[in-house]
Amino acid sequence: MHNAVFSHTIDDLMNTKSNLTQSALLTRAMILVVAISLLASSACTQTETQTTTGPTNIVLITVDTLRADRLAPYGYAKNATPSLARLAAEGILFEQATTDTSWTLPSLTSVMTGQYPTRHGVRSWNHRLAESEQTLAEVLRSKNYRTAAILGSYALDRYFGLAQGFDHYDDTMTRSMFILDPGKKKPKPANARPARDTHAARTAWQMRRERTNAYRSDSDVADTAIAWVEENEETPYFLWVHFFGPHEKDKRTGLSKREKGAFFKELIARYDPDVATMDQEVGRLIDAIRKAPHFDRTAIVFHSDHGQSLHEHGVFGHGLDLFESTVHIPLIVRLPGAERAGERVRDVVRNLDIFTTVLDLAGVTPENVESRNLLDERDRSTDYAYMESFLTLGFSVREAEVEGRKRKLSTVLKGIRTNDAKLVADSPVLFEDNRASESLPNEFVSDHTKVKLYDLESDPNEKVNVAKSQQAARAKLMQLLAAHKAESEAGPQQVLDDAAIERLRSLGYDPKKLEKQ
Repeated sequence: MHNAVFSHTIDDLMNTKSNLTQSALLTRAMILVVAISLLASSACTQTETQTTTGPTNIVLITVDTLRADRLAPYGYAKNATPSLARLAAEGILFEQATTDTSWTLPSLTSVMTGQYPTRHGVRSWNHRLAESEQTLAEVLRSKNYRTAAILGSYALDRYFGLAQGFDHYDDTMTRSMFILDPGKKKPKPANARPARDTHAARTAWQMRRERTNAYRSDSDVADTAIAWVEENEETPYFLWVHFFGPHEKDKRTGLSKREKGAFFKELIARYDPDVATMDQEVGRLIDAIRKAPHFDRTAIVFHSDHGQSLHEHGVFGHGLDLFESTVHIPLIVRLPGAERAGERVRDVVRNLDIFTTVLDLAGVTPENVESRNLLDERDRSTDYAYMESFLTLGFSVREAEVEGRKRKLSTVLKGIRTNDAKLVADSPVLFEDNRASESLPNEFVSDHTKVKLYDLESDPNEKVNVAKSQQAARAKLMQLLAAHKAESEAGPQQVLDDAAIERLRSLGYDPKKLEKQ
């Protein structure tokens, strides 16, 4: 999974053959021409990297379901993705960016709040962000930024709470995600909101949305975003554009087992072509931004919400596992004037770090958030990234006896990712009235938790579970998982006590870093 650092050099800029019969005068003339050309090139570079004074415009581009390892700047040779290759060459590329959950809504809620799901509370597909939570758009609007969002999927409908702080929030969808059976009447579009604010009503509403107005094409998103850029020259602004990208589309019902297998193969074959289409549409948007006024003080942040399993580990899709195929995401930051162009960062960084990074570009320092500044090497340094999947709820419900009572249980996945290892704990939770509760006895949870540990240096594809053979590494990462849980439950004001600090130091971790996780 560790990609080589690519150095882009121009070795063959000028291939001149020596000619001993050439006159000295001609030789000197040629040297002079080359020197002038190089000076002109240098002058152009300096002009590009010099920015005018004034607030920074910020464009956040999100692509749904996009794997880092299927892009040219991350080493993928089968898909050129020229738009993103150029953006990476002009920006800072983060090689080991990780999302904290492999599902759209909770992942992007982390980006918009600077908090892990354990703090912001949006942990599954139909949770809602509380109005009391402060969003990135709210902070920027309070600093006189114009804020706009143009979205490609109903998963980000304003109903879920992410519209907070946006002056303009375009969540109009036009396409179904299902191929309807021939002869069946097309269902009416879903209502703007669920009939009631209950789990059952939200689920029914979302199922109707998938079959009617679920998403819009990348070309539609690009057209709408380009129109906004061209019509809004007043600065500063924060523009969030979300592309549905290579997310699977055209779901089908009533398929036999054989037909399902063929359909999944078809979806896998579509992935790279969909990525190429996305690259083209993202490129159109970036080209429009380049032509717009004040591009010299516009920053572009590009990332995805999560990846996609393409039948690795026998799984297709996302949300139900924490393998690298679903949590390793692309992340590129192009600064105004292409400052720090071509830089590559190997440290583990997190999707929620986009929050503080964007605010830093706007000259704002946030307080009481778990997010860090990607542009500051000292601040972004972290010992681990936390991740979880609550989408497993409902897929593995079972009954078990707990302290003499029959209880309905499900499971959640929680993980810790470091530079060279990943631990995933599969733990039971109470599952009552379609909600999870973690009030099970600690001893019961411990006895029924399954742990997997992967050495990402020697096993980047996560094929071998080394939890039993590497007990010391397992213990360290389990301790970090416990520390994260304790911090999240205590809230942003928690301070580690002396005993906790000593325990962490004994494990080789820096408590000062952990206090900022």
